[in-house]
Amino acid sequence: MKKGKRAVCCILSLLLAVSFVACAKSGGDSEKKEADVADNVRSTTVPKSDKSGEGSGKNDKEEAPAKISILLSGDNTPSADNLVLKELGKRTNTIIDMTYVPGSDLKTKKSTLAASGTLPDIFGTDGDEALEFREGGLLAEVGDLVEQYAPNVLDNVGENLSKSPVNEDGIYMILTAKLPYCKQLNLRTDWLANLKMDMPTDPDSLYDVLYAFTFKDPDGNGKNDTFGLCANASPSSFASVFGAYNIPVGKAIELGDGTVTSWVKHPKFLEAMAYINKLNKDGLIEPEWATIPKMDMFSKLWNGVAGGIEWECVGPTNNWMPSRYTEETPPTFDFPVIKGPEGHHGTPAAMPSLTTGYAFSSKCKNLESAVKLANFCMSKEGSELLYLGVENVMFKWTDKANGEYEYLGEYKDNATHRAAGGFVYWSLFAPAMNAEIETFNKQTREGVALARENGIPYVNIVKTLETRTEFGTDMDQTIDEMYVDLVAAGGDLKPIYDNYIKEWEEIGGKEWEEEATEAWKEQDK
Repeated sequence: MKKGKRAVCCILSLLLAVSFVACAKSGGDSEKKEADVADNVRSTTVPKSDKSGEGSGKNDKEEAPAKISILLSGDNTPSADNLVLKELGKRTNTIIDMTYVPGSDLKTKKSTLAASGTLPDIFGTDGDEALEFREGGLLAEVGDLVEQYAPNVLDNVGENLSKSPVNEDGIYMILTAKLPYCKQLNLRTDWLANLKMDMPTDPDSLYDVLYAFTFKDPDGNGKNDTFGLCANASPSSFASVFGAYNIPVGKAIELGDGTVTSWVKHPKFLEAMAYINKLNKDGLIEPEWATIPKMDMFSKLWNGVAGGIEWECVGPTNNWMPSRYTEETPPTFDFPVIKGPEGHHGTPAAMPSLTTGYAFSSKCKNLESAVKLANFCMSKEGSELLYLGVENVMFKWTDKANGEYEYLGEYKDNATHRAAGGFVYWSLFAPAMNAEIETFNKQTREGVALARENGIPYVNIVKTLETRTEFGTDMDQTIDEMYVDLVAAGGDLKPIYDNYIKEWEEIGGKEWEEEATEAWKEQDK
């Protein structure tokens, strides 16, 4: 009886919502039209079996939809009741109650909900927060349900589920399946062609290219108005340079004696820094690198001032191409692999996270439906819906085998597309091979694969270290200051380096090394 009342209430609520939309003055007719079109598309959808992960099965057609609440964050502004959420509900036999907050508000929002005992049914979590929520009885153990109803989850992260410290005695958190993109050099090949130069392959030839990009008029405009490489105060601006010396920039490393320590204590660190220092002294990198904001740095590439950037190739060759570039003929890029004196190359590897993902509230009243919903979102079909929107309404495939598509009608406008729910919900649930990767252009897909092939492994400790919690901020600040001073230094780098390392060890670095080394030995058994 209660289910019946709830279903009636939901239907009445939807009718009221539709009536309200129909009466709204601006955009009301348009939104109603969108809903009508989407309903027509949905009416042709045929639910598939549970095990496929592409629907909720025959029984779903007979049972009342389950109401599932979700908390997600992002910087878009989707409509509260949009096409994608409606379609997602249709395909999973659920009514989605989505709370979508800016990323900066997510922690506060979650803390408030946790304190009041009203966490949503599904929400993202990680690290210490996930452990605290589990210890506090706020997370549901879903191991049996995942085994029974979530083949897509198992296909994507199953082998790592039990490795997470959050999942030591059950499955409380579904791990993030989407791997990060690796950094790599993106260099302008049109400038190389103008200068009749080849792609660089080592630090010496890279220097020659950056020098020519700075001083030999690579764009042929007769002006001294270019430089080699975009950079800011982040050491990752030179990830490939550090990689040429086998240093995974920004990551923990293991020394020959088994000690785990910071990347800046790699034996080749000063050698790599001497190279970067020379690039700066010779004027081959971003002249405002020490203070320039990230977006301003990017604009130097978009406006044809810089000849390259160390960044995921997704930005320069796919997401920014060609819309953000201002030159009449957009630039062309390729991705050199810079091998150091001993043949090392690459950037920090894309390693699966064992501490981030999403969880289910222990108070979820429809846990089975929530797991099925998450499983659908981690399917190919679910990923396409959440990323691209409703097919044949918001987008259509033009060459699906090659990931080519086009947005339709008003959804060609990004703001309209995202207001209708496209793109804004996909990331948390994304499978490893997700819609974003499938719709990259050919060069970017190959670039992503190349960067991952050349990933440099590093020490990835999943346990929370007390010394990191206590001293981490000061340790990081010391390294950041040291890096900036070493890039800008005019003389011998060794005394500067020694002083900073001594300071780093005294403010907690030594204690962290000891705890990290023991934790790594324990984890690596």
